[in-house]
Amino acid sequence: MGCENMLKEKIQSTIGLIEDVVDNRQKENDNANTDIRNSIFFDSFANLKPSIISYILARKNFNFTIQPHTVATLQELMNYSKITFDNSKPVDPSSFNHKSRVFINSIAKEWETFYRTNNSDLINGLNIIVLVHPTPNVVRSCITAFNKCEKWPLTLESIDSYKEARQIAGVLLKEMRFDDEIRDFLTKVRDKKATLTDITPSILEWIKTENIADKVSLSIRNTI
Repeated sequence: MGCENMLKEKIQSTIGLIEDVVDNRQKENDNANTDIRNSIFFDSFANLKPSIISYILARKNFNFTIQPHTVATLQELMNYSKITFDNSKPVDPSSFNHKSRVFINSIAKEWETFYRTNNSDLINGLNIIVLVHPTPNVVRSCITAFNKCEKWPLTLESIDSYKEARQIAGVLLKEMRFDDEIRDFLTKVRDKKATLTDITPSILEWIKTENIADKVSLSIRNTI
């Protein structure tokens, strides 16, 4: 009888140990899952943050606005983030990660469209006058600043460079004093499509006035 009681006690003790192990393992799994959820959320939030900052900068400096569906996604992300920080516990971080990537892609495309629409004429003008301007390196510097600011996310540095380049570019374009006819001619020169028939008396006079005859060249194309 004594042996049976001892065996029963050992069995109960073993069962207790097993339950403790299972309980500890469950806690370890829960902690591991929590770590994974936290990692997904904070990694996603870190990737999202530059776009949020850029959006604030773009609104302030360029009056940039985003589409209603992008606004709705941003509101969802901000609400989720607030709840997560308030509760110190992310819920469904994979959904947050997905919506973050959707938002970043959407706002980057919308910025590119907005930026090109508002700056295409100026950039095209710079790409034309760089061929004949007496200080082409200054023109190229402006072009570089414009191209840098087109890239999302933005930075204060790129915005400041853009503002400075825009002022300089306005002066450079005014210095060249050319109309649509001259612009079209220089575009053809840039694209290597200009011919002698494109050199009208007014264009020839402009070339002489600007003293850039040595910078304008034509070539013979093989049309066969």
